[in-house]
Amino acid sequence: MTNGRDEMLATMIIFFTGCMIGGIAGLLYAPQSGVRTRRQLTDLAEDVKERAEDLTDDASVAMKKAIDRGRQFVKA
Repeated sequence: MTNGRDEMLATMIIFFTGCMIGGIAGLLYAPQSGVRTRRQLTDLAEDVKERAEDLTDDASVAMKKAIDRGRQFVKA
């Protein structure tokens, strides 16, 4: 059961990494000033950081729930 979850988590990480790389490449090849590009990269980095924190929080909550369920299962 956890194997499917591990694969889904790995797929999500790969997807978001690909999106980030694609976004950076798009910004670097866009015809605009360097100042604007750097500002967009900074905004993108902040957005990725926030999403990573949200994903980490969600994973932590899910792990705690799984541990609690396991403990209840062992007690029964």
